[in-house]
Amino acid sequence: MVGPYDDEKLGFNKVAKYYYYPGWWDCTGQLAFYVGAKAWSSLPSHYQRAFEVAAAEASWDMLSHYDASNMAPLRRLIANGVELRPFSREIMEGGYRAAFALYAEEAEKNPDFRKIYGEWLKFREDIVTWFRVAEASFESNLYSLYKS
Repeated sequence: MVGPYDDEKLGFNKVAKYYYYPGWWDCTGQLAFYVGAKAWSSLPSHYQRAFEVAAAEASWDMLSHYDASNMAPLRRLIANGVELRPFSREIMEGGYRAAFALYAEEAEKNPDFRKIYGEWLKFREDIVTWFRVAEASFESNLYSLYKS
């Protein structure tokens, strides 16, 4: 599962009776833009800034497109008999543990990855704590109010 919009275009609804969620391996779409350091440093600062703004806009545009486009296909999936099923806690934990074991293994052998991974882990711990306070509690309350 990437999202109902793309999954429907790929015809998964024609071959799969169940639609499992959440898509823990691809929890959100992201765009990446790569520019060589030499090419980047040769650009005037206003071109660098224009590139940064365009890249950010492209990312937000893509995320907004998928947020707005996923609901109608999800409704069609359900209307056509596809059953929504959450992944079990065991599967979610297994995926989580396997991913972090792979990251740790890569960090052991790759100094560049280790540097980035270490900083990412610190940030992740902070952001998960903040999201528990802000995003998760807000959404939990919003959903309970929406359904009441």
